[in-house]
Amino acid sequence: MSRFSAEARRLLIEQDAIRVGYGATKKRLGYEWAPDAALAALAAAPNGGVQRGSRWEVLFADAVVRYLIVQWPPGLRGRAEREAYLALRFREVHGVGAPEWRIVVERGATDFPVIACAVPAAHVEAVAAWGRQYRLRFGSVTGEFLSAYNRVRPELESPFGALAVQREGRVTLGFWRDAQWQTLRSQPLGPAGDTSLGLYLESQALRSGVPGQAGVLYCIGEGPRVPAGWRKLALHVEGWEG
Repeated sequence: MSRFSAEARRLLIEQDAIRVGYGATKKRLGYEWAPDAALAALAAAPNGGVQRGSRWEVLFADAVVRYLIVQWPPGLRGRAEREAYLALRFREVHGVGAPEWRIVVERGATDFPVIACAVPAAHVEAVAAWGRQYRLRFGSVTGEFLSAYNRVRPELESPFGALAVQREGRVTLGFWRDAQWQTLRSQPLGPAGDTSLGLYLESQALRSGVPGQAGVLYCIGEGPRVPAGWRKLALHVEGWEG
């Protein structure tokens, strides 16, 4: 086993660059269409950290990912029908689908809402080829919001609330009720975006039938403003750059 494999490296794939940071080392490499060349340049760098057997956490930035909350309709039978339903929903909501996009959803969960995400196929294939070439170990390959959610999940105690993940002017906000996902959206955050997300939280409270109930907005990064009746709670995640 490589002596480098015990420490996971964090690789973030953005729309036009990859970022890698671990310990005191941080690096940014740009690309134009897909991250193939940037990944190759990282591997060629003397201090890139790409050692055979090394372990990596790969995050696709939320600006790259398309998210959906999926509530499986009754009557679906088997994997093929679920995949067809997912493909239809992503086409309807985001206008994306195969073969240009890869869709991933939590397996085995059919009785409650789950998060599904679509990532450009070229990005997924570039990461997979990079991993095979250098025999890397991937601890996780996921979207930025999902990674953040998994890290703070034990702290999300309110049965009625939302998680906002903000980085570099973009916010992804997932809303739940009775500990079940209801909606999720991702957008740039400026003056107009802040207002629209505040209205979004208000509308979700009204649609849920609990407008008087105090909701909790958990934030990684600053996050949007909170409407009346909501409480804002900052979460601190080590290594997260807002």
